[in-house]
Formats: sequence, structure tokens, C-alpha cells
Amino acid sequence: MNILSIFSGLLLVSSALAGAAQQHNTAVEASAKDKVRTVIYGSPLLSAEQTAQMYPFKLLQAALKASGGNYQLKPANLDMVQGRVLKEIELGNVDVYWSMTSVEREKRLLPVRIPLDKGLNGWRLLLLAADQADIAEGVHSLKALRRLSFLQGHDWPDTEILRFNQLKVLTAPHPQQLFDMLVRHRASAFPRSVIEIEQEQQHNRQGFVVEPDLVIRYPSAVYFFLNKTELQLAADLERGLHILRKNGQFDLLFQQRYGAAIKKARLEQRRIIELKNPLLPPDTPLADRTLWYQVPQPAAAPVKVVKPDVMAAELSEPATTLPTQHE
Repeated sequence: MNILSIFSGLLLVSSALAGAAQQHNTAVEASAKDKVRTVIYGSPLLSAEQTAQMYPFKLLQAALKASGGNYQLKPANLDMVQGRVLKEIELGNVDVYWSMTSVEREKRLLPVRIPLDKGLNGWRLLLLAADQADIAEGVHSLKALRRLSFLQGHDWPDTEILRFNQLKVLTAPHPQQLFDMLVRHRASAFPRSVIEIEQEQQHNRQGFVVEPDLVIRYPSAVYFFLNKTELQLAADLERGLHILRKNGQFDLLFQQRYGAAIKKARLEQRRIIELKNPLLPPDTPLADRTLWYQVPQPAAAPVKVVKPDVMAAELSEPATTLPTQHE
């Protein structure tokens, strides 16, 4: 056998090995692409069937599908309050949950900065005991609002926001305890977001009414939160949400879930009392108005907005008439 024959044989073997390696790599890549990633989401105190009907869950499901990733969702199946769910995400036992943002939460967890609620979690109506329906009558300023007392969850960011604005707040771990406290007149009112108050009023048949003229507003956002190591999942989720916003599915789901409640709230007719939010992270995308709910406002009837006071002297000033915007 001459040297040329040996060399030719080696080339054939090398070529065959390279082809086999390429086929192997292609198969591995295809296998990795086809592999289903199970995403564990924090399940609230509801059955899996009830959770599946929740707006944030529907958005999560639709966004992951739109992203092109191969994901399947699985509930954590643990009876956890909100603070515990977020801790489990930090520990890596839960992959994703939806919650109101804060500086502290964004330090611990990875947010996907697209507000699922379009900021409406910061638009708060007052839930009142039916036999105290007139308790907020004549409240036209933050100073007057401070004469009342309010109920909130002990681990909710809203609690700190209200207290920062010098409002008196009583707390409890579970929402049902707060409703019971309201019935017993432990506080004047239970501020609830525009997108949840009607359902809660109907669910809790204890004689609650919604105050008809006021809305408290502070800038806030409900995001999907993940463990800080879940960069790929967060990127896919963000891409999926952008796709849903572009193709109209985001707005469709939003309107299906909250359209009737928003209409019933009559925000354009209410007196708005603005609060400051000291917990709002600096990276909140407030400049992108397309992300936030905008109150439809007739040109001839601007909404009255009472801005948060900066100095004690400002407390006595009348409400300022301003165009409504989310700042």
C-alpha cells in the first residue's frame, strides 16, 4: 500500500467522523429545542381551575406560547400568601408569579417590566361597610383623607405607600380577615383597586358599598417576577408579552377581564387624590404612555386631581384641575 492510498483512506475516515459529529450535534440541538421546560407558577389560594380563569395566568400562558419556547405550566400547589410565594421564587422553588413592584422586590427578584394591569392597581376605590356609607363624604383633599383609617395586607407594598403619605393603616395577613375587620368597623375603609373591587364586593356578601366620588391614585405596576437566574425564561416571557401587545391579544384579554369594571368605576367622573409612591423603582417605564391606562376625558370636563402635598401650607389649597395622566 503506497503513501497516497494511506492518505486517501485517512481523509475518508476523517470526513466520515466529521459527518457523524455534525449529525450528533444537530440531533442534540434538536433534542434540546424539543425538550419541554416545566414552569412552576405561584398558585394563589384557589383551585387550579379557578387560577386558569385569572387574567394574569391567561397572559402568562399566552405570552409563553407566543414566545416560541417549549414551556408547560405547573402550579406550585402550596397554600401560600403573597410574601411566601415571592420568597419561594427567590429560593428557586417557584419560577414565576405576578405581583406589585417595589424597589425591594426588584432587588431580590427579576421583573419583566410590562405592567400587566396597565397601572390600574394604583387606582384605588374605597370599599365601605354599608352602615358607614357616608364616612368619606366631604373628603376633597389628602388632608381630609388623613382623618380616616384604612385596611391593607401586612405584606402589601400598598401598606407602606399609604403610611408614607401619613395615612393610618391597620393590617392583617389574609384578605378575608380584612373584610371581617371592615364589617366590625375596625377602620373606615378598605382601598381596593379598580380592577378587583367589584368582584370582591359581590363575593363578600357582608353588606359592602363602594364610595361613589373618590379615587386614590399612585403610580404602580404589577409585573411577572422570576428568580434572578432565570434570564432566558424572563427574555422569552418579555418577548411573548410584546408580541401579544402588538397583535392585540394583550388588550383583548385586559378588556375581557376588566373592561366592565373600569366602565362601572366611572373614573373620568371621580375626584382623584394623588399619593406619592416611595417604593416605585427608578426603572419603571412611566415615559411609555402606551403601557399605562389612560382615562378617557371629555375636553370640556377635565378630571379634578388633588396632587400630593409637599409642604404643610399646600394642604389648604383647593383641588387643581389638571389633565389626567399616569406620572
